[in-house]
Amino acid sequence: MKVTIELPPDIEKVLVEKCKEKGLSPEQFIYSLIEWYFKRQKSESEFFRVAKEVAEEKVKTCKFSDESFCSLKALEDVFSEVKVEPISPYRCLFCVYYVDRRKEKPKKEVDTKVLDIAKLAAKLVVDLYGDRIFYRSKKRSDEEKIEKLLDL
Repeated sequence: MKVTIELPPDIEKVLVEKCKEKGLSPEQFIYSLIEWYFKRQKSESEFFRVAKEVAEEKVKTCKFSDESFCSLKALEDVFSEVKVEPISPYRCLFCVYYVDRRKEKPKKEVDTKVLDIAKLAAKLVVDLYGDRIFYRSKKRSDEEKIEKLLDL
């Protein structure tokens, strides 16, 4: 395939000067420009495709999104008379408040078990080492008061 391009004389001079600076022939320079253009187009389109997929997934899985409006944006604009704008996937892509609603919530059973173990350990430490750490429970102080009253 042969492509012919008519260039104005001033642009032709600039192109020839650039080719001499780079050490290329004008044909090689044009080939490299065309190659760069098509590689750039491919890489940018793939980047935007992936970015759009990730953004749409964030819109669907965000805790603050109902897939049409962002509740955080809506709450910001409650008192203003501005109409709430629909959600934009690209804004969600870079949102710092994103919270995934699919994440599992911690089970309360584990928390109560850990709390019970901690209470038992604290009780054991107080019973064994309470005198050494200068801890007096309310029960012991009440017993001491009663003994003092009985001694009188």
